[in-house]
Amino acid sequence: MLLSRSIKVAGLAVAPLALVTTAFHTTASADQQPAPVTPAFSVSALAAHTLADVSGVGADSATGRTLTAQGFGVVRAESGEKAVVDTSMAREGITSASGDGFVELSWRGYTKDARYVITRDGAEVASLAAGVTSYRDTNVRPGTDYAYQVVPLLPKTGGEGARTYGMKVSVPASGSAAALRQTAVDRAQAAGTASTSTVSWVGFIPQKKIDAPLAGCDYGRNFQFGGDGHTDFNWKSDKYRFALHATVNWSSKKVTPNKSIHPTKVYRKSDGKLVKQKTASAKDTYAKKLGSGSNYVDVRMVVHATNPFCSGLGGVKGAADGALTMNLTKSGNYTIRSGKHRLFPNNYIYIYDGGKVTNVYKRSYASVACLVGSVTCPEADLTGRYGSF
Repeated sequence: MLLSRSIKVAGLAVAPLALVTTAFHTTASADQQPAPVTPAFSVSALAAHTLADVSGVGADSATGRTLTAQGFGVVRAESGEKAVVDTSMAREGITSASGDGFVELSWRGYTKDARYVITRDGAEVASLAAGVTSYRDTNVRPGTDYAYQVVPLLPKTGGEGARTYGMKVSVPASGSAAALRQTAVDRAQAAGTASTSTVSWVGFIPQKKIDAPLAGCDYGRNFQFGGDGHTDFNWKSDKYRFALHATVNWSSKKVTPNKSIHPTKVYRKSDGKLVKQKTASAKDTYAKKLGSGSNYVDVRMVVHATNPFCSGLGGVKGAADGALTMNLTKSGNYTIRSGKHRLFPNNYIYIYDGGKVTNVYKRSYASVACLVGSVTCPEADLTGRYGSF
């Protein structure tokens, strides 16, 4: 059977999911109450070998080997329903399936009462009840690509083991065997021929200028710091405080870092005259490879850039500061395994992959007080959400 090797991997990497027994099914927006259903294409079903391979491609053919290597195939559920299945992230605890007018996601919850929200192309489409770890979306169009996120809702004490998942899903043009097979083959071949993927972490101040804090910096009440002058999270913009990029070469699995920190400028508030400028050190900002496999790479990214004019208060300097660990696949899926950042400035994380951009994370800053290391400057958790934002 074509998916036998992929299913065997999933069975080894993913514990049996008693959690994945119910799911949410939606046909409309997130404010409507979804109806619970039993997932047909869950990680547990793959691990239990209950899904029959119906790809219609020889396992030893070039196409068959590509499907297996990239974790794609066509399977039939016990109900008889067929779908394109992406098992490339099964080792991380999530799979996706797409068929005639639906997308189904199934994942491993980090705790039995974990709650999640689902986004599609950046818009929230569902908020799930505690313990639900599958989701079916029927508000999709045939022949359309979507980017989903599965985001934990974290308690105030945090969520040990929580992960944010990102899955790219292509809905087949129809439910015919030919359409399903073509979708699986297209996805697998695109992943197989992928050259590079770049994860970028950018921080920017949306205002053109911001008032300097009253204390903790060399310049205070009568001065302003220069900003970047744009509110949009635009991957094309070259206006930012810092930018850190990690480019994965899929042939060698090598990760090449690239970083840039723009100068901090001080202006006199009375006449707008530039008084001084300095550039923060980039020595503590870096990206590196942690590990890799046949179709994935693990990346560590750390950003740290202080305001060179602010010594801070109480011995704690304010800084743009954060770190994350991410698993990235050749097909463009990802897992944020761990990560936090200080809530200043605006933070934007995205993936540039084969000419396409996937937005991973957008977060506006909390307070200018972060410039002086104030204890009121909160941290954001990249593995999930605390409350709403």
